[in-house]
Amino acid sequence: MTLVVSDISHLGIIMVGDSAVTYKSNANDLEVSDGAVKIQYAPKVNVGFAFWGDASVNNIRIDNWMINFIKYHIKPNDSLETIGDKLVSQLNPILTSTNKPWKDLVRGIHIAGYRNGLPCLFHIHTGHNDEPAHELKFYRDFPDDQKWSEFQFSYFLNFGFIHLGNGYHPLFGPLFDYVLKYSKELRANLNIEFPQKNIIGRLEFYKLLVKFVAGTLIASGIHPGVNDKLSAVVFNENGLLIDERLNLKKKNRTIKDHNISNVYF
Repeated sequence: MTLVVSDISHLGIIMVGDSAVTYKSNANDLEVSDGAVKIQYAPKVNVGFAFWGDASVNNIRIDNWMINFIKYHIKPNDSLETIGDKLVSQLNPILTSTNKPWKDLVRGIHIAGYRNGLPCLFHIHTGHNDEPAHELKFYRDFPDDQKWSEFQFSYFLNFGFIHLGNGYHPLFGPLFDYVLKYSKELRANLNIEFPQKNIIGRLEFYKLLVKFVAGTLIASGIHPGVNDKLSAVVFNENGLLIDERLNLKKKNRTIKDHNISNVYF
């Protein structure tokens, strides 16, 4: 399991993810290493991506696969909708060809970018928690699936934020809620703004929370499927502002390697 978080607001777009990779052996043993690049960015279209879940595509990891997709299949004039449709149309045949049930292929990709000057946050995944797993579908979570008008969406972003979190969200969700209460106490009692009301403050806020979840797993003796080596990007309508992506390691193990049955982010 993993932890990726994507956030949109009037300040811009933030995407943060850890770098842990879990290898499952044929004997169902789990081995964890680092090196995954779960946050990627396509400069030609100013769009970011975050990956979670099953990570195998054609016997390579999806972070490797995505680099080639960005390089060869995204065109400069592609919209967010076009990119989402391309990902679904290319990935579904590959995953279907494994003959595995979709419940064993659960995964998702956050897609964030700008449309008409506003940040949008979409999500490709294999199903919501209240439904059986299915082939990848493209969900236009924010704003389209909320049925918000452009005016409503713009008004909301001026006063708030929207985020998606996947992976160890049962740990991240309560932590996020408690930290917001802590933030209110700091502001009321000590006049401290946490996070700062700028894009750097929000980035550092999410990095802190992801690292806290990683430490919680270690302190609790739980499978360390989240680590504290993070990738992140921050961008606005004009392009990339902060680039903290990790470098992809040249040698990545695949499910063809000895005794590996699957790879998970």
